[in-house]
Amino acid sequence: MDLARTSDLDEAEYERFLDGFATHPGTALAYHYPFYLRFLVGSAFPGAAVRFVAARDARGHVIGVMPALHVRTPRINVWLSLAYFGPNAGALVPDGADKDADGVACALVKGADADARERECGSLTMYTPLAASPAPYRAALGGVDFDVDRTSQWLTIPDDPDASPWPAKMRYYVRHAASRGVKVREIASDADLAALWDLYRERCEKQSIPVKPLAHIRTLFQTAGRHGVFLVAELDGRVIAGLICLIGGGVLSYYMPCARADVRALRPALALLDRAVAIGRAAGCRRLNFEASPAVGDSVYQFKAECGGVPVPFHVLVKLLRRDALDEYRALTPAGLRREAPNAFIVPFDAIS
Repeated sequence: MDLARTSDLDEAEYERFLDGFATHPGTALAYHYPFYLRFLVGSAFPGAAVRFVAARDARGHVIGVMPALHVRTPRINVWLSLAYFGPNAGALVPDGADKDADGVACALVKGADADARERECGSLTMYTPLAASPAPYRAALGGVDFDVDRTSQWLTIPDDPDASPWPAKMRYYVRHAASRGVKVREIASDADLAALWDLYRERCEKQSIPVKPLAHIRTLFQTAGRHGVFLVAELDGRVIAGLICLIGGGVLSYYMPCARADVRALRPALALLDRAVAIGRAAGCRRLNFEASPAVGDSVYQFKAECGGVPVPFHVLVKLLRRDALDEYRALTPAGLRREAPNAFIVPFDAIS
């Protein structure tokens, strides 16, 4: 096995590698594709650098990749496993890619650790893929300083295009929304996108949820191409709900939902999700990644569970690479870390507050 640490990986080869996960979906997500990495370094973390740790077999074929960001500002220097509003990364190793998949994962993690140290980073943050064991990560890093276990939810999409993925109650709500005049269509203009974002912002502000900036959403709308699903629901010609999903690796990821509070009884969110899954299934998706909720058991989690989403674990692992790193983060305070790297998981805030 040949291991390389670089800021470059042939884009076409990398996309083919990620597309290959569609046969066993769940590990590679849209967030790992070049379009999203370009968004991260161009919009979410301007000036950051994409880093790859790539493993190849004896024939030169890619058998594993660890994508990440090197974020350096005047106050911090960190190595991040795509930690922006929660997208997972970690070691992307296909089933059957090697007789020792854990060995490939360990090699990639060790390569990541070496890359972060070479860049004099204060810490390394690594999200494991959904459902992946954190054991190879802990072993390769020689232990971690913080290990946060999280829960996402996912749903298997039936191969049969005539088979609904939804429980009977959800199918009823989809039919009911249509019977009451709710119409779902693809976003056709920047005005549609702005209307969706306004609904989303209002919802987030009421629930104290961090807001994805409109400029970021606009960038994704313009660049996602085959990976983007951008939908709105209308009632009597008025936008009442919206949904953005992203496609990659055979997985449809539930990226940004929103709905007017006064029409939620019509369940337009389910009508949107039903259309998004139909689009994703036609594109080869066999799994819906519902993403993590604010808390297990809260109303968002319950909505996903009612749709058939089952819990799936992942971990956020943090390795401090300098003795004074935690003191530096404490001096910055959580608010300072948010300013330096918005929406990045660097260390748990309760460790520095």
